[in-house]
Amino acid sequence: MSDIQLYLLEVDKNKPEAERIATQSATKLQEKQLKLIDLITSLEEYINNKSDGAIRAKAVAYLADVLEHVPLKVLSGQERRLLNDFILGRLEGDVEGVGASARALLALESLGKWDAETAQKVMRTFMDHTHPIRQFKLQTERYPIIQLVDRLLAKYRTAIKQIHEDDPQFMEGFISYFEGEKDPRNLMIVFSLLQVPMAEWDIQANAQDMFEAVFNYFPITFKPPPDDPYGITAQDLKDRLRDCIAANSDFAPYAFPALLDKLDSTSINTKRDVLQTLQACISRYLANTINLYSVTLWDALKFEIINIQEEDLAQEALKALELIAEKFATSEGPLNSYIRPIVKECNEHLEDAPTKQSQGAGRILHAVSKAGPTVADKIAKGVFPVLFTLFQSSESIAKRRGLIEVFNQIVSAYRDLQMSDPKANAEALQAFADDALSAMVRAIANAPKAEVSFRLAALSGLSQLATVRSALSEDQIKRAIDAIDEVILHERIEGHGDISAEAVKSLVDVAHALPEAVRQQSIPAFMVQLPDVPQDGASWKPVLEAFVQLSSEQQIFDTVAVRIKNKLNAAKFQNASKEYQRALLLALLYVFTYGSPMREDGTIRSSYFSDYAEPLIDRLRDALPSEQDDSTAEIIGRLTNVILRQQSPHFQSSIYNKNMEWMLSSADGIDTADSRVRRFAPFSTYYYASLRPEIVDPSNIVSLLKAVSHYLLGGTQDSTGSSIVARHLSLVINKFLKSDSMQRTLQDAGIEVEALLSGEATPEKVTVAFAVVKALIIQGRSGALMMKYIQLLLQTLPKADKTFARRFAELLAPDDILTKDNHCLVSNLYKQKTFSQTISPMVESVRTAEASVKPKYLVAMSGILRWLPYSIIESSLGSLMPSLLQSLDLNDKADQPVKDSTLTVFESLLMHDPNIAAEHSASLITRLLNATSGPGNVAKVREKALQCLTLVPRQLKSEAVVPYRRPVVKKLLGCLDDAKRNVRAAAVKCRSAWLALEEGADEED
Repeated sequence: MSDIQLYLLEVDKNKPEAERIATQSATKLQEKQLKLIDLITSLEEYINNKSDGAIRAKAVAYLADVLEHVPLKVLSGQERRLLNDFILGRLEGDVEGVGASARALLALESLGKWDAETAQKVMRTFMDHTHPIRQFKLQTERYPIIQLVDRLLAKYRTAIKQIHEDDPQFMEGFISYFEGEKDPRNLMIVFSLLQVPMAEWDIQANAQDMFEAVFNYFPITFKPPPDDPYGITAQDLKDRLRDCIAANSDFAPYAFPALLDKLDSTSINTKRDVLQTLQACISRYLANTINLYSVTLWDALKFEIINIQEEDLAQEALKALELIAEKFATSEGPLNSYIRPIVKECNEHLEDAPTKQSQGAGRILHAVSKAGPTVADKIAKGVFPVLFTLFQSSESIAKRRGLIEVFNQIVSAYRDLQMSDPKANAEALQAFADDALSAMVRAIANAPKAEVSFRLAALSGLSQLATVRSALSEDQIKRAIDAIDEVILHERIEGHGDISAEAVKSLVDVAHALPEAVRQQSIPAFMVQLPDVPQDGASWKPVLEAFVQLSSEQQIFDTVAVRIKNKLNAAKFQNASKEYQRALLLALLYVFTYGSPMREDGTIRSSYFSDYAEPLIDRLRDALPSEQDDSTAEIIGRLTNVILRQQSPHFQSSIYNKNMEWMLSSADGIDTADSRVRRFAPFSTYYYASLRPEIVDPSNIVSLLKAVSHYLLGGTQDSTGSSIVARHLSLVINKFLKSDSMQRTLQDAGIEVEALLSGEATPEKVTVAFAVVKALIIQGRSGALMMKYIQLLLQTLPKADKTFARRFAELLAPDDILTKDNHCLVSNLYKQKTFSQTISPMVESVRTAEASVKPKYLVAMSGILRWLPYSIIESSLGSLMPSLLQSLDLNDKADQPVKDSTLTVFESLLMHDPNIAAEHSASLITRLLNATSGPGNVAKVREKALQCLTLVPRQLKSEAVVPYRRPVVKKLLGCLDDAKRNVRAAAVKCRSAWLALEEGADEED
């Protein structure tokens, strides 16, 4: 059988096999085993079958498939022309297989570019003999035709345009050719190809027909089917259609009336599409065209802002108004015509301020002013005289506030303009600066302190006005900064009326634009309020709190930091109170932690260490024990850490070598070895945390380990010191010890966990053991050793007291020392590994342990679960439920954190996996009720229990909880009288949830 016969047999039942046969024919052509004339001859019987159109279509499809698989240069130019003529000649008398004909022509064009005459012939043939395309019912027929037309318009623009210029009737047929197309795949191409004549041809005579042809699809309501393989979305179609509508200014007489008519639609989606399409039209139509419709557009768009329905619609309308103003920014006449009615209407709304309409007017003025400096100046000149006249003539604070808010909107537009264009001026704003400044300074200084919104509006306006370049003179800037400083430095209002926080933010904004003015004016004023030795209690505290926040502006950071350092030195020299010195130290730490220090190559400047940290370290080192406290040492350590940890290895190495001798010194004339460890531990913990592991000499680490462990195991009664040094120990083990020599190093230092727990587990040994295990857990590189030590802890647990059990909470507790920022080794899976190695054995032990031992396992388990995300424990909740329920039975006062942790798990369980909770509904409800009251349960536990109990009727099936509704509602009556307000509020919500359940049950009955 011939290839065409085989193809016809397979094409309906096995498309891949049919395509293989066509590919085989293409290969024969390539290898000269088949001549093109023979291929065409073999088609003759089928392609000319007068009685069966389907056979003719399949024969053409075979030809198209073969041509799609023929490589380049196999067919000569003459052969390709003959095939073109053959296919086009068929179409003149027979359109069966028209889609395949289009595919064949696309394949031929891919094998060799057509000349202009051929392209025109293809276009004319399809327009003349396949018009309209909707006559072909199958999308697979229409799609290649549309692709072919798209190819012609994309690659043969000039030739196709020539048809339009030579034949006035061509465009009419071209427009109607695609009429009625509905398939989204086809429409994506149709909307794209139509943009070529829309944008590049003279279509003025056919503009209305062309516009209506595409606008018939507006608005797009297409919803893609689930699992759509083509990935075409409604937004894709909307974007293409929008581009069509906005393609040619000749559409304006039809587009604007039609769009504005649809703007009255009750559909929010339709209104949104209209507004976005209007924006596209405004952006792409000619300015002269927009000028004809600008006032009409204003009249329609203003209602979406003044009488706002949806915020996003108002935003779109504002954007459209701004685009119109941008269009006219360089055209005096059109701009004046457009702005005049806007200014007039907005001024009318200002007379009634404050109203929603006046707020809308402010937004309109802001949006239009953003179009350009010229536009902003015209708006200012038209609005400000009316605004300030109304302001001065009104005694109403509410009205004055509304007017200032509108003023702020316009000033904000000037700021936006200057951010995008540094050369933009503020000429009109200068003319009204004195009136504005006086109004706002008086509002801040003289308005009743209870009028917070009014004063905040004035404060915002003041800072914005000061930051608009060239809007204020030097004297005016000084007045503005003085007014802000006055609020920060001298207003002391508690609660309602306090605007000092906002004043600080305003001053920071001013500092960003005018750093030198703030440096010369505000900072000296702050320093006056921060004496070397304060005399009057704590009046300096709010001043210092405000001052440090100025460090967030990088341009004045160094000035702020230097002033705090100098103030600290003066306070130290004059023996100011320790509280004051500590506050200044904290201020220095704050500016380096939350401020914006200068950086070099992305790293905090290294000179800060020698300027700030090093003098403090020297002072700490030389201080007598009686002059030192943990708080000061820790603050210096934190400051050192913030500056040093980002520095290069070379810089860190020089610092480490400089301080190594005194830091590792075992004793001196003042301290014993243990007392030195204890005294410097708050500092050294953060100091070593800042160092990179490769910087520190391993031999020094062993010495450090021995010194630290000697202190911890020495029977100290200082619980605070023990806690601090234990953190230091965990840091050193995690960061500096190698996993391959871990156990040996621990043995050398006398802190190997097995040895520590083999005898009597004293509190000191337990502290060290948990510190070691915590370091290994977070490090995650000594897996076998870590597992061994965890098992040792679990084996010791039943023999030890509850204090030992509570130590399990330390293992996963967050620690700001053991972090990647501090170059520590932090495994990404350490929580999952700890969960798998501890919780399963504990659950089994709870099930089998004696009653006296069981609480220890429950406490220890709670300590682990407390720090785990729900996603880790979720898969094990079924087995955990009995143990979690028993945890709520613990009654010791010290076990309240256990209950709180367990209730947090139950809250997540009820929200995410209520089916698991339903299996234990009786036990859960009973225990939650018991936790809501009683002298043994703290307020936090009572509140959390009520929150969980609130979820029960909402998350569990009603038949599971209805039997408990009466006892629960009755018990909750007592919670309504709880001494704590938060508990009472939770009880009200809980009881309402259970009463609602009762109402639902009654309705079912």
